[in-house]
Amino acid sequence: MKVAVTVVAAESVTVQVPVPEQPPPLQPVKVEPAAEVAVSVTAVPLAKLAEQVAPQVIPAGALVTVPLPVPAGVTVRVKV
Repeated sequence: MKVAVTVVAAESVTVQVPVPEQPPPLQPVKVEPAAEVAVSVTAVPLAKLAEQVAPQVIPAGALVTVPLPVPAGVTVRVKV
């Protein structure tokens, strides 16, 4: 008959040590930008083009709703 003996500790100890301090990463030195000159150019057309041209014009009567919609409810006003 074979017998195995296992030794088990009843207590467990966890130790945490401080992490060594690390220096921050190197950053580039802040430098003020040199003075510059800004130029803005706007082109203005000599003539204004039409908002809608022939292929995009809505045909007459295309925006008419038939039959006219019926109101969803009735509003009653009483002046006292």
